Amino acid sequence: MTRNIYKISSGSKLGSHIVEGKVYVNITSIAEEYGMSLNTVYKRYSRGYRGDDLVPKHKHKSYVKPINLPNYNFFVKGIGYMSKAEACRKNNINYITFRKRMEYGWSLEDALTIPTKFHYCPNNDQGSGTAKSLTLEGKEFRSISEASRHYGLSPECVQTALRSGDTIEQAFKLVGKATIHSFSYKGENYRNLRHLANVLDFPYNILSSRVHLGMSVENAINLGKEKILNVGRYNKIVLSRNSDLASKIGKLYFVSTNINGNKRYKIGITTQKIKNRLSTEFFSYKVIKLIQLPLMQCYLIEKKLLDTFSKYRDTNVKPSQLDGYREVFNFSEEVVEKVKLLIIKSYDEFK
Repeated sequence: MTRNIYKISSGSKLGSHIVEGKVYVNITSIAEEYGMSLNTVYKRYSRGYRGDDLVPKHKHKSYVKPINLPNYNFFVKGIGYMSKAEACRKNNINYITFRKRMEYGWSLEDALTIPTKFHYCPNNDQGSGTAKSLTLEGKEFRSISEASRHYGLSPECVQTALRSGDTIEQAFKLVGKATIHSFSYKGENYRNLRHLANVLDFPYNILSSRVHLGMSVENAINLGKEKILNVGRYNKIVLSRNSDLASKIGKLYFVSTNINGNKRYKIGITTQKIKNRLSTEFFSYKVIKLIQLPLMQCYLIEKKLLDTFSKYRDTNVKPSQLDGYREVFNFSEEVVEKVKLLIIKSYDEFK
């Protein structure tokens, strides 16, 4: 293919022309003014271009290069973003956190702009997932571990939740539905016993042991922070501090059972059904004597029986074998009758 070359002498006139309001005597002067070759200008002229069109628009003196604005997909607080991932990066919001927030019904603006109050740094010098400090419910903590202890949570579980994209509030279970361990005490909701113990500055071990022995949370707290050094679930200190518990109808039982292939006897008190109380300890048992009185009176009779027949206590039974191991005895049939008579006599005295 032969390329067309337009050879125009410098003297060619082709008439005068007006480009951008300025008169040019010929196309040669136009080419010189706009830094174009004569052939280029003449080619445009031969194709019918006249006036301003003799010069490409991008070479016009008045040409302003257009600003190519990105085609943003959405705007948040007047700032455009091409994608949600880009918006998360620019707002320092974890993308999984953003998605969870949207699932929980957050607005797009809130999900992208509300800080998580805690920046999770998996590769810092202190190890995996630690922080200098964080603030929760207006209280400042030095670390995740300290905050976890305050809320009765495992630091490992909290860090796992953060890695999965939970917000700091979600990781510490400050938002969301109540769990099977949550409860209400004096109109306030608590996630678990440890949470309540931390808020009240109450020894958790004492509170937990009392509740697991069957006391209500309120009764366990009313007994005070001091550890009660006494055997058994019920004792004089406990009952004297709690009149409602002391007046509650209880049961004193005297049963026989088989422990390690040997016949043994157990004396105890409970507010439960005997079946429920003993089913966790013995495969089988036989009730020899059972009475019902207010719990304080049951306790006093039990104490009298334990003191009277203490020399028959079976010391070979270990704490790991059953609850109430100190109330297990090795009685002869003759002593069994004495125990029954003392129970009947004591019952008649209180009745």
